[in-house]
Amino acid sequence: MKQTDESKASLAPHASNPDQPIGQEVDALQQARKQVEFLQLELAKAQQELSQMKALAGSSHIGLTASSDTIESPVQSPRVLSLELLGKQVLEKAATPGSTLEEIVAFCLAGVEKLHKGMYCSCLRLQGAKLYNIASPSLPEGIFSNDGIPIGQQAGSCGTAAFLGQKVIASDITTDPRWQAHYPYVLAYGFKASWSFPLVGSNQKVLGTVAAYYKEVKSPTPEEEESLESIRNLLQLILENKLTECELRQSNERYYYATVATKDAIWDLDIINYRIEWGVGFEKLFGFKVKEFGPEVDIWAAHVHPDDLERVEASLWNVINSKDLEHWRDEYRFRKADGVYTYVEDQGTLLRDEMGRPVRMVGALQDVTEQKLIEEELRKLSLVARETINAVIIMKPDSTIQWINPAFTRIFGYTLEEIEGRKPIDFLVGPETDSETLQYLRKEFEDLEPLELEIVQYTKAREKLWCKLQIQALLTPQGQVESIFALLTDVTQRKAEEEQLRLMESVITNSKDGIIISKVVSTDPQRLEAIFVNQAFTQMTGYTPEEALGKDPAFLNCPETDVKTIQEVQQCMQTGQPSESELESCRMDGSRFWTQLLLIPMFDSRQQLTHWISLLRDITNRRKYMQEREVLISELTQNNADLKQFTFITSHNLRAPLANLTGIANLIDTEAIPEGRNRILIEKFKESTVQLNTIIDDLLEVLVIKDNPHTNKEQVNLQEAFEKVVMSVDGLMTDVDVHLTTDFSQVQTVYYNAGYLHSILLNLLTNAIKYRSPDRDLHIDVKAENVNGKQTLYFSDNGLGIDLNRFGERIFGLYQRFHYHKDSKGMGLYIAHSQAKAMGGNLSVQSEVDKGATFILEF
Repeated sequence: MKQTDESKASLAPHASNPDQPIGQEVDALQQARKQVEFLQLELAKAQQELSQMKALAGSSHIGLTASSDTIESPVQSPRVLSLELLGKQVLEKAATPGSTLEEIVAFCLAGVEKLHKGMYCSCLRLQGAKLYNIASPSLPEGIFSNDGIPIGQQAGSCGTAAFLGQKVIASDITTDPRWQAHYPYVLAYGFKASWSFPLVGSNQKVLGTVAAYYKEVKSPTPEEEESLESIRNLLQLILENKLTECELRQSNERYYYATVATKDAIWDLDIINYRIEWGVGFEKLFGFKVKEFGPEVDIWAAHVHPDDLERVEASLWNVINSKDLEHWRDEYRFRKADGVYTYVEDQGTLLRDEMGRPVRMVGALQDVTEQKLIEEELRKLSLVARETINAVIIMKPDSTIQWINPAFTRIFGYTLEEIEGRKPIDFLVGPETDSETLQYLRKEFEDLEPLELEIVQYTKAREKLWCKLQIQALLTPQGQVESIFALLTDVTQRKAEEEQLRLMESVITNSKDGIIISKVVSTDPQRLEAIFVNQAFTQMTGYTPEEALGKDPAFLNCPETDVKTIQEVQQCMQTGQPSESELESCRMDGSRFWTQLLLIPMFDSRQQLTHWISLLRDITNRRKYMQEREVLISELTQNNADLKQFTFITSHNLRAPLANLTGIANLIDTEAIPEGRNRILIEKFKESTVQLNTIIDDLLEVLVIKDNPHTNKEQVNLQEAFEKVVMSVDGLMTDVDVHLTTDFSQVQTVYYNAGYLHSILLNLLTNAIKYRSPDRDLHIDVKAENVNGKQTLYFSDNGLGIDLNRFGERIFGLYQRFHYHKDSKGMGLYIAHSQAKAMGGNLSVQSEVDKGATFILEF
């Protein structure tokens, strides 16, 4: 590649966004490089100034104090000559290799102290907001704290001088306000005066201070101040140069170790001279010796893949020729020393001169072949993960979600925006997630072991899913976890099917019914071949599985088995329809038993009949019971008919003589019979005749109720029906003070037999009047409600009540009396209860003695 006016070769790949900053490592190296360049320039200046100082120091007529107002007579004083000699010696010591800043400053201060009796000198360096001792050859050890001296406006002489950047003269530290908080400490060492001069660098920043101390109250003489000003200029230069040299050395060390430690090949492109300087990493990455490879850009270009070179050149010079772009990045193939091309990522930062012209580009070349292979593998995996029907999660090493595929959103309902950065265990588990499985999952997860298990997970809508979970950690070549891959397969349906199979297996195994599973013989669809029988089959028939398997279940039929029933079963089998029948079968020992046979067809996915399931239930006892029941029903029916006939005959035969007796009793005029025994007998005869007639009427009414269970029903208005009942007993109501309330608002009409309803209400009303309490007025409350879907009538009174503990079981029995009342016959409640039952409802009672009773009529 040759240099032209339009384009030059570059070392950095094309970037989709040239303004994007380069990597942190390259940034650090570039900053270090810039710092090195600056320090090199400063060091050159310092060395030049040092040479000038040496020249001045060698002069016979100019001292270190070059100001016009301090130049003494041609015949210089011994002090000035001593200062010039001291300056020369200090500069020579500073130029000596291996000399330290502390040694040079201590030497200089000791020389000044010899010139001025009683003077104690120190030099402090400013770091941050504190001063630290560099040298103080004659001052007591410990006078300066290792923690540093804070600077400020009232911080003694040195602290104030460093803060203000001006000299501070404290002739008497006991009275100087700047020493108010510090002088007791200094007085302990016997010092009473302190003068401090700031050391200011070329950038006008305070570097430190030089100070003089006396053990007497004293202001500086012109000679003393001149000497201190002289060494201040010298120490400023030495301190700045030494600090610059130290920073330069540290920067060079950082730069070197950074280039050694990094996997990048650091390079520096000289755009003006068209040369490249390579770092040591170039040798490690590509196998070339830097000296042998050469600095020419054309050599680098010859190793760029021909298919990539034109693109790389264009992207590089696009940055160099632009006025606002500073960063360059591109990817290309580079040929290593072994001739193999490797993928590299090249990036650099453009440096311009004061005029804004590009002069250099500093950058780094990185081998990304492995990364490209991984990216390609990930691209393929991503395509598979994106298209698979199973849910996929990619997590960071801390198990927080980085990516999910569309199937995950479809199955669980979460989008990536909702769960990115969260851990799956925080939102996918639920009440039925097994805790032991979770503990196992956490342990294996921490050990980075591949695992596969089934676990209950929950969707965003909190629906339970059974999932097959497979987890695999993806490691870097160094064995570090790069990401974690999780695959979740919805196995809810399979788990449900497995559960059904387990239940079916349990049902079949534990069933009390005999079960035969038979396959259809392909050559003869009407013939079956048993492939499974359960234990109940063996217990029922006596045949073991070995004796039954492979046979057609029809071997259980007996010669006596009904042929018609067998034909009906075969017809259902021909059409593939299930059937149910009762057959007489034979056991292994030849004994007969009746079975209820249920045949169920089984079809495959193509709706082809493949199997039949036969369920056999032993109904021998039931058949015997049914036969006995039929005989019993026949006998009961005949007996009932005979009883009805007897009852009607008896009532008819009794009705005629009873009518004669009643007529004779009515003809007898008891008033004409004298008082005495005959009259009493005749009255008792009349009374017995009336009672017998009533009993026969009641019995006939009961017979009519029992003989007509389907008495006609109609819509009956409760309010009107009850008003008719009240009118029918108007005479009784007049003689008794009755407080009657009704409420039929909830149930206004009922579907009932009007005559039966009238009879029931009449019985309840007359009983309430008949068995009222003599101690209080009678209150009757009648209301109808809908209770649990049933129409119900409540009839309550506050009368004598009934002792249910004594009479509860027979309260609705025939001829049951619970109170001593002359008109009580024990038939009313029996008839009312019979009528309620005949209508398909019921009549019940709740009562307490002397508190009343509530009769509940359910329609």
